[in-house]
Amino acid sequence: MAGLQTIINKCNAINIDRRKVVGIQITRNEVARTSETPTFQPWRMTLSMPASLPYQSNRDLLEALDTLDRNTPEVVTFGSNACLSWIFKYQGTIPATQRNTISVQSFVGNVLTLTNLPAVASTRVIFEPNDIIQIGNNNFPFTSTTRVTRGTGTTVQVITHRPNIITSSVVNNTLTYGNDCNFYMFCPNMPTYTLVPGAATRNSAGTTTNNALLAWSDDFQLYEWVATA
Repeated sequence: MAGLQTIINKCNAINIDRRKVVGIQITRNEVARTSETPTFQPWRMTLSMPASLPYQSNRDLLEALDTLDRNTPEVVTFGSNACLSWIFKYQGTIPATQRNTISVQSFVGNVLTLTNLPAVASTRVIFEPNDIIQIGNNNFPFTSTTRVTRGTGTTVQVITHRPNIITSSVVNNTLTYGNDCNFYMFCPNMPTYTLVPGAATRNSAGTTTNNALLAWSDDFQLYEWVATA
């Protein structure tokens, strides 16, 4: 059992943060001044867990989390769980059979230029704002900040939410879309767990064989592993 993937699948709340690092200073005459620190803008997710997981049926989860500890990343996705796949669902109108031919011509700064476009109407939507894009085999999702339509040219440009952080060439790479995208995350705070009474089960002789639920010391704070970008 994958540890962080199971936490995503069973959590009861998700906070998503991928914003820039911005400093704000208010001068004496109350003029606001801002400064921005360039970063990789990693995805950060805070997952709240219910105190209702039975210990006996989740011992493999505990072993997976203890093995990962606070320094090992794991590839996770929201598309593997039908209850979560709507979060990053692809919003465009190009079917998979046609969009799978689209490839990267260049990716400079936060301008992603795509080519090998399908022969569809110019008004067809390739991306809506907040559509998630993954390039090639790189586990670093980007989002489209604007609506992108097919147009009439041989290329289209997508303005992404962060600059290209991939150090290898992405030319001719194809794309992954929406909830099929992967995230490469680790949990720097890795909560500990406490066994509390609950979910009692007994055998035929009436002997208690399990009477514990898992309570977590904190929320799970997932952070995108960008060291290998």
